[in-house]
Amino acid sequence: MFFQPPDKILIVDDDTEIVTVLKLYLEEEGYALSWAHNGNTALGMLLNEHNYSLVLLDIRMPDLDGVAVLELLRNSKIDAAVIMMSGHGSEELAVECMRKGAEDYISKPFALDELLHRIDRAINHRRALIEKKRLELEKENFFLMLSHDLKNPMTAVVGSIDIIREGRLGPVNEEQIEYLQSAIDSCNEVVAMIDNLLDISRFEAGKMTLTIRPYNPEEIIRKVAEQFNRTADHDGIRLSLNLACSVPEVTLDRKAFVRVLGNLLGNSLKFTPEGGEIIVSCECVENEAVHKMHIPCYLTVPQGFSEKHRLVKIRVRDTGFGIPSQELEYVFDRYAQSKNTSGREHGGAGLGLAFCKWAIESFGGVIWAESEAGQGTDIVILLPDYP
Repeated sequence: MFFQPPDKILIVDDDTEIVTVLKLYLEEEGYALSWAHNGNTALGMLLNEHNYSLVLLDIRMPDLDGVAVLELLRNSKIDAAVIMMSGHGSEELAVECMRKGAEDYISKPFALDELLHRIDRAINHRRALIEKKRLELEKENFFLMLSHDLKNPMTAVVGSIDIIREGRLGPVNEEQIEYLQSAIDSCNEVVAMIDNLLDISRFEAGKMTLTIRPYNPEEIIRKVAEQFNRTADHDGIRLSLNLACSVPEVTLDRKAFVRVLGNLLGNSLKFTPEGGEIIVSCECVENEAVHKMHIPCYLTVPQGFSEKHRLVKIRVRDTGFGIPSQELEYVFDRYAQSKNTSGREHGGAGLGLAFCKWAIESFGGVIWAESEAGQGTDIVILLPDYP
């Protein structure tokens, strides 16, 4: 049977009578107790021993008071929960202690059973936080595994298949080329899903590194569209551009914006049947037209966005199956997938649009979908012009 050591509690108080009572009572409840008679001694013990679950910290002590000790603890890597104790407290002092990282606050004199209840609650909360950090670390390690142990071999597979497709290892006929290209496209789709998952996680953790600079969106749109022309022609879908001649620059991360356009065009190709059409447009919207735009009420609009007098509007429109109106608000959520596929099965993890949302919002813009089931879909992006 696995032995669970008792939780260690450090009492920091210069009143020996209170310490004696607390030690007797809490040791009977199964806790392991240590005592420090002042703040400096407590800090030394906590820094040398990292296995304390809880600190019972008196506020009024000579030399270094409890609030100062609390601040030093929270600025260190010590993760022990802290309950502040005071015989001369006030509501303002309690609020200050909680704001600086205390788990709880109790006034002297206190009932021992009430203190025990608060200790149990604080220690359980600490355990939950430690478990959360552990799971977050496992999640981060999992994403690293995806990047290195899955994505890199998949890239090698694509390279190997491409060598065969190009006939470098011997002649291949048209039918074989078709199947090999299909395998390459499928592998690239898996790599794109991994990239989306990794970058969404980086966005959520605040660890996504972006290089925001002014760019001409028309130039980027043309280059991305060229990459999808072959797939569109193969699927019997017309891909066309409708780009205004004079579009102002917008500030964005080029690599992320290329991914946004690639995700949107990939989605449109996936859900547009043979004989359909995809149109990518880009234009400048100025003055009164900006204020008359119908931005969905459920969007989080950047501060000052509605006062802009000039915006760049990018639209990806397809003649596919469309999205039911009740799903439009949620299509940019992670793992969201429309149920309206008109009987056809389509792959994807519902990550592409989630990445688009994170990226566009990081550029200071907004993105939304306009659609009706069976009527095609418009994805609309609004970005502020530069400067």
